[in-house]
Amino acid sequence: MPEKYIIDVDTGVDDAQALMLALSRPDVEVIAITCVFGNVLLDQVCLNTLKVLTVWNRLDVPVYRGCSGPLVTGGLTATHYHGNDGLSDANLDIDVSLDQMQEENAVDAMIRLVNEHPGEITLVALAPLTNIALALKQDHDFGKKLKKVVIMGGNTQGRGNSTLCAEFNFANDPEAAFVVLGELNVPILMVPWEINLSSATGQSWEWFDQWIETDTKKGKFNKAITKSPVYRQRFVSKQSIYRSCDLNAMATVVDPSVITSTQDVFATVELNGTYTRGMMVVDWRNSLKKSPNVTLINSVNTDMTRKMFEDMIK
Repeated sequence: MPEKYIIDVDTGVDDAQALMLALSRPDVEVIAITCVFGNVLLDQVCLNTLKVLTVWNRLDVPVYRGCSGPLVTGGLTATHYHGNDGLSDANLDIDVSLDQMQEENAVDAMIRLVNEHPGEITLVALAPLTNIALALKQDHDFGKKLKKVVIMGGNTQGRGNSTLCAEFNFANDPEAAFVVLGELNVPILMVPWEINLSSATGQSWEWFDQWIETDTKKGKFNKAITKSPVYRQRFVSKQSIYRSCDLNAMATVVDPSVITSTQDVFATVELNGTYTRGMMVVDWRNSLKKSPNVTLINSVNTDMTRKMFEDMIK
């Protein structure tokens, strides 16, 4: 039987690719996509998600509107990276409407679904963790009813990508990240920011140049939406590899055999630092004497993930 997934997104380019991978797998049943603010504002996240489902002919998958801002204050966007519309401003001719969204709120839908399918659902969190934190506050046993949780977010070396020391998803809602790491009470598999900067997950530009020319409807969509992040990676940051953070994270979910190295740690989130608010703090020396609550993914088999990425747009 296919595995049941809830995928929580702030759909920019890499979220879209992660959804594309999940939807391409016969062993995955996406029972809900929940939307939250992040890469772009919430309404645009919803529209982008519907566009992906339209291209994949999967509008049967219910999409739920979640939180439009963080638990306390602040909030960031990443339009400089993903484009003003979150999909590289590709001017896609895909007709979607917010009327296609489910009426039920994303947080309520999450709670309902885990109670209907206890122990069966894999939750994939690719965005700020606000929806999930609120689900925990409304149902303290929410995490215990999940089968597995995978989070793309956090950082392990104080190396920020949106603030000085914090990764984007955690920086967008530090309080939500703090709640999730502290109260989920289910093993968390995490793809941290730093792993996406190395050859541990990245693909060569030579491969990318061939991949992006896949001559299918899905391949052309993928090419159109990758323009903005690829420009930032390849020509502005001059990165030696191509990376898609959420796509890498989804690969570890749909086929855990791609994971080649992990480490169990206790981690929490800094809430008060002038420069470090939102940074994930890892107790590397076990100074706090607390049991591990996170399994960090350190590397994956890039030959295997490359094949997965090729297959998803055929």
